[in-house]
Amino acid sequence: MDETMLHGLDAELRAIRLDDGPRLQPLRLDKMFLRARQWHAANPKSYASEPIYRPPSPPKLPPIYPLPQPLPIHLVSSSSSIPQNGDKRKERENGVSPLSQLFEYPELIPLVLDNFDQPRDLANICRVNKEWYSIIRKKLYNHIWIRPWEDGCHFKLVLLFDTLHKHPELCKLVRKLDVRFFPLAARGEERSELVDHVQTAIGEMANLESLVWTRDRSLNPSLLERIADLSHIRSLELSGHSYRYYDPALIGTMPALDDLRIMMPDPNLKSKLVDVIKSLSERKIGGLKGLGIICQSSSLIDDAILKTIAPNLSKLKRLTLWGCTRITKDGVFEILHESSNHIEELSLDAVSHSGLIDLSHAPSLPSLQVFSMTMTLPHRDITRNSIVTSEDLPILPLSPSLTSLHLTLSGSHLFLPLTSYQNFQSQIPHDRIQKLSLINLVIASDTLTFILESNPNLEELYISVNGRSTVLDCQGLFEYGRNKLKILHINAPDKWGPNSDDLQILASKLENLEQIGSGNRVYEIHRRLELDQEEDELKVKTELCRWSKTWIPGYFQVWRA
Repeated sequence: MDETMLHGLDAELRAIRLDDGPRLQPLRLDKMFLRARQWHAANPKSYASEPIYRPPSPPKLPPIYPLPQPLPIHLVSSSSSIPQNGDKRKERENGVSPLSQLFEYPELIPLVLDNFDQPRDLANICRVNKEWYSIIRKKLYNHIWIRPWEDGCHFKLVLLFDTLHKHPELCKLVRKLDVRFFPLAARGEERSELVDHVQTAIGEMANLESLVWTRDRSLNPSLLERIADLSHIRSLELSGHSYRYYDPALIGTMPALDDLRIMMPDPNLKSKLVDVIKSLSERKIGGLKGLGIICQSSSLIDDAILKTIAPNLSKLKRLTLWGCTRITKDGVFEILHESSNHIEELSLDAVSHSGLIDLSHAPSLPSLQVFSMTMTLPHRDITRNSIVTSEDLPILPLSPSLTSLHLTLSGSHLFLPLTSYQNFQSQIPHDRIQKLSLINLVIASDTLTFILESNPNLEELYISVNGRSTVLDCQGLFEYGRNKLKILHINAPDKWGPNSDDLQILASKLENLEQIGSGNRVYEIHRRLELDQEEDELKVKTELCRWSKTWIPGYFQVWRA
């Protein structure tokens, strides 16, 4: 080939455009040469007299192991002691990974689902397959709620009932519905459409067993009619502001209702309460097993009403009377006499004139398991006498089955000395107590040690202290609470209370602790084994994590202002 032909070929090659055809994946050679130049610049040496060094290669990634290979046909056909249908056998003969056998044990699915609690996680797991979707959908819609302290509660409420309105088959899955928020500011077409969706969805919830609807002024006559028509509702908690919003008499027509809680009743509801209780008691299944009346501070409910409804509460197991300033021990004892053998939970407010601080003459309560009392001490000069004496503490009824005890001092924080608490605990079957809360009753280290030492089965403890040293320097806490406490919540003034580091120390020393908190902070405790590089041994590492459960922590279930 002569020189002229070479020049012509070179010109043709230069005229070729590399971007005329389809683009290919670049080889990234520029990065390879750039790494080499950087290495040469960092190692300026005379390569003529020294051996050649290659630039370092990137670190190797961990190996990725393939899934198990499909089983051979002769193993598939000879191995199966598990009954399977023809479709499954065909899949195996076509070469399916052995991992598919995991889905042939449906009894394992509930065990897997127990590890998931958040609705967003359950929604993602629904994508595994049709079988998981069917099972998880039931769990996802079994208990649904709208709470005002959560982000985007307005959007969640609208979206939830829009979904239920469009898919009535989902309404059949709902067994517990908890609505504590409703957008009262919505007006016009938006409000009308939301109300229609709510009523339609509630009417389709044929399996609904528990309903909480406490948002004031959010109920209406047609909605309560839909609720009253549901045949499976056993528990109902609703707003007591009924005047011009609903007819309370409809509550008495509910066929399966056995637990009723009324928030802030008004005079209209009070006027029909006696008839409602009587109507419920005349059913074939009998009267209520649970009654709760919760007020902020109201004189509407008095002894006369309690004495009137008492004969219709012979099967009562749970009684809650909060904020009813006109009731005394006469009205309460009347109800206890009628249902003394059945009462399992009793929660009372003991104002100074009620006489409820002394329950020594109350009927024996052999089945009582949970007792809660909020005390209001007579007015006195707290600066001179800031100590709670034995006379200030309640005298409990005879209750040999008591397992949970909750005392709350209303309106102030007073010191509870060891001697006062010892006299009080002498009434309690201390070998049975599993849950104890002393709110606004400030205790010292010696009282805390006595509580843990004398209650060998205590698992949950909610206390108030003056400062962090009360718990951090309490040797009795680590000696007696190490192997039994599961929940510990400590209330203290913000300036002197335990911080997150203190709670970390407590969690590390109390080996069985699962939950710890201070004030409004509640933490889950997670533990895992880690290799200590210095000592070359496995050690338990304890971490505090933000509360991630969908249920409300125990502290917010016993705390009252």
